[in-house]
Formats: sequence, structure tokens, C-alpha cells
Amino acid sequence: MQKNITRILTGCAFLGLTSCAGSYSPIRPARIATYQSVAAANAPVEFGYKYSALITNGPNKKYVKKERKQGYQIVAVSVKNNTSADINFSRDLELYFGERPVQAVPSVQAANDLKQGVAIYLLYVLGIGRLGGSTDPMTGQTSGGVLFPWGPAVAVGNMLGASGANKNLRNEFATYDLTNKVIKPGETVHGILPLRETNVAPLRVVLRSSTAATPATPAAEPQAAPAAAPAASPAPANNGGQR
Repeated sequence: MQKNITRILTGCAFLGLTSCAGSYSPIRPARIATYQSVAAANAPVEFGYKYSALITNGPNKKYVKKERKQGYQIVAVSVKNNTSADINFSRDLELYFGERPVQAVPSVQAANDLKQGVAIYLLYVLGIGRLGGSTDPMTGQTSGGVLFPWGPAVAVGNMLGASGANKNLRNEFATYDLTNKVIKPGETVHGILPLRETNVAPLRVVLRSSTAATPATPAAEPQAAPAAAPAASPAPANNGGQR
């Protein structure tokens, strides 16, 4: 009996590990040490990017699979404003994928497209095992024992796991959404850009407005007033009567 219980629990654990819901390891763009960039240092806007962002801190197998299936590239980015004016990411910057402009997919839509299935794990509800009983060595049939419904527990566990992972992905995408993000002069912000692209290409941003294109410069120190010229000496008196 104890041996059969052990087998049932081992089987449940195996199912939970091999065909279970995938967890979500956050990207954390602000902690990425190195970004790729084609912009020169001290340019009006410094822009760095990192493809394959979903595997930065973990495999995220379920989400990477959906990323490829749905035709996405999830990119972590870093943006620094070197100008003297506020920059609105959506209004003032244009994102280029190679030589053509491109727009990021809204974070809510991207998270919905990449989420893993939850209801599919209801299929586990039908899982039933047998505790105890005896097996006829001639026929291989088992008789006696007690039926053990392991399916509901596995189904509920997987559904909770998948739902929680989807929520974590959705929250991080929303936190790092750069839509209408205002970047102050000298400020560096980080974000996640979901792109509808199946390939990769160099990324860059271009300022749309020339009013924000002036790099911030330190204020010039006031110049000292020039020293006054020395007063001229009076001309000598003319004594015309003396020889």
C-alpha cells in the first residue's frame, strides 16, 4: 500500500514538473549591464537596446515559444536625454528598425499575445490513479484497491501557476511601457519594447522636434568687466614768450 502511494505521488510530481505551467523570470531592464547602441556618446539622445530580453534572467520557455510563434521581438532599452528640454518618447522620438520606422506594440496587447494558456490544464481533472489492488501476471489486469483522483490537484496547481506567471509578465510590461514617457534633461529611463518583427536589425531613435535637439550645456561663467583705461596726463603749458 505504501509503495503504491509513493508511486502515485511520484507520478503527480513528474507531471507537475514536465508538463506544468511555466514561470516568468522578470527582465529588469534597469539592471542590464550592457546595451548595444549605434548612437554616439553625448548625442542629443543616447539609445541602447538588447534583443532576446525574455531570456535575460531565466529561460521563460513558455513565453519565448509564444514570442516566436506570434512574430515578436521583445527588446529591453535604455534612453538618456542629453538635451535641455523634456522629451516625450512617443511624441518627440521616432524609432527605426534598420532603415525604416517602426512602432512598438502596446504593452497590454503584447502581454495578452504572449500569455500562456490557463484553461488547457483543466484536462488534468480527469486524471485518476489506483491505490492498492493486485495485478494478474497473466493478464496484466489490476483488481481491487482504491481509485485516487490526482487530476484535480494537478490541474488547480498548474492553473494557478500559469495565471500568476501571466500576471507577472503583464505587470512588468506595464511598468516599463515607454508610451508617452516623459524623460527629463539628463535623465536615463529603461523600458521594454515589444516589436512585431521576426528578424533583428539595428535600432535607433531620431528626434522629431528640432526644439529639443539642442544638447544641454553648462551655464557660462560671467565675464569680469574690463579694467578702466588709466587717465591721460595733462599737456604741458606753452610758454610762448620765453626763448
